[in-house]
Amino acid sequence: MTATFGIVAFVVAIIVSIMVHEWGHFSTARRFGMRADKFFLGFGPTIWSTRRGETEYGVKALPAGGFVRVRGMARGEERRPPVGIAWADSERLAAQRRDQADATGADLLTVPLVTDAALADLDHLLDERGAPVDIRRAILDDVRSDAPSTPEAAASVVADAVDRHVPAVADDVPADAQERLSSLHHRLARGDEGRFFHDRPAWQRAIVLAAGSFWHFVIAIVLLFLGLLLLPQNTGQPSNEIASIQAGSPAEEVGLQAGDRVLSVDGRESDDFLVLRDAIREHPGEPITITADRNGEILELTGEPAAVEDPDTGETIGQFGFAPAFETRRSTLGEAFDETFLGDRSVPAQVAASIGAIGDVFGPEGIGQLFGEISGEEEREATGGISMVGGAAMTGQGVAAAGLMFLVWMIVSVNVFIGVLNLLPLPPLDGGHLAVLGVEVVTNRVRRLLGRPADFTVDPRTVAAIALPVLLVLGTVGLGLIWLDITNPIQLP
Repeated sequence: MTATFGIVAFVVAIIVSIMVHEWGHFSTARRFGMRADKFFLGFGPTIWSTRRGETEYGVKALPAGGFVRVRGMARGEERRPPVGIAWADSERLAAQRRDQADATGADLLTVPLVTDAALADLDHLLDERGAPVDIRRAILDDVRSDAPSTPEAAASVVADAVDRHVPAVADDVPADAQERLSSLHHRLARGDEGRFFHDRPAWQRAIVLAAGSFWHFVIAIVLLFLGLLLLPQNTGQPSNEIASIQAGSPAEEVGLQAGDRVLSVDGRESDDFLVLRDAIREHPGEPITITADRNGEILELTGEPAAVEDPDTGETIGQFGFAPAFETRRSTLGEAFDETFLGDRSVPAQVAASIGAIGDVFGPEGIGQLFGEISGEEEREATGGISMVGGAAMTGQGVAAAGLMFLVWMIVSVNVFIGVLNLLPLPPLDGGHLAVLGVEVVTNRVRRLLGRPADFTVDPRTVAAIALPVLLVLGTVGLGLIWLDITNPIQLP
């Protein structure tokens, strides 16, 4: 695998993870009947968008995240009335009537209240609320044939047409079609009544808020389990295959190459690399014969191991100058399960590590270390924080050196970290919104017990006062890490 493949795969995986996060919010909001009218990848100017039903899907210029807009999460948003009332505005209908009279030269009194422009407006409103073409045409035909003469009558005609062509209850359709019909009827006949975020029960709002982070953990668990089950991993046991040759070493002089498999040393055969290594160590500066297999060709190579001092014992030993490749194998079903949920690098273990890393990176000492590294006063710590830029570069290095399993580990660790970070009880993170919801629920329960109205809500100004410094810290650390990852990247050993 190449480094470029690792970088591209990492970037694509993170973008997919972000969209799955947003889909978690979107799908649960829709499931509970909330109005979710935007689903976008990225921020900034819109590059492309399309409308499906009442939701606009699209891509923006900066793919550094994504967002879903669920109406009612921000206080003070305007609700849409029933489609008939929204359309039959007396001033707009009168203006369209005058425009048609002026354009055709007809007497104003002979021009109908519902003009072609008014019907086009109605068609647009129905389309915005997700009405399919056949239903829109049927409603427009009813309005044309009824020819209402007052705005009130026009609104009533639309309401009757909606009830006729979009029944709230229909016994002769499958359950999934009935659910779609009921939802469409609500949007057309009742507008946003009951569909704003704060209209729904607290438990539904909590699920919507937590769904994004939930899917990060699902991605991590599924990907790690399948990676362990399907991809070979390094067992840590050296094999007889040569991974690399030291420049200028006896191994290079006699012509050994990476990929060769050592069969014996001076006639001592073994499948255990450590046995062959000891045979080399026993002959410092003495000629030995190494038998190796190179793609089926058996080689007999003679050379003298270099005499070096063993740093552990101080004795002189022989060293030939090649490093072994490590054995790899796939995990069994039980091993994959244990390592996913119970091992030192399991998802729960990474959750705990992520909590500690967040404290280290975003705490006072971590921020001080970051500024010290940026200024050059401190050495860049290999175990410190990295940005997505650094993560992509590191993944490229790791995939080139260790294969696909390194990519899996990186994607898993990033998803766990994002999932944990998003659940911190600090606005504007999802966990911050959950914390606000919890404060409101507990406070209102106490108010009920005291016989007072359960109408307490946290002041948005209080939320903003917390969110702004949180955003400042996140943005400062994020930009600082990106700068370091560009100017002083971490290199894998």
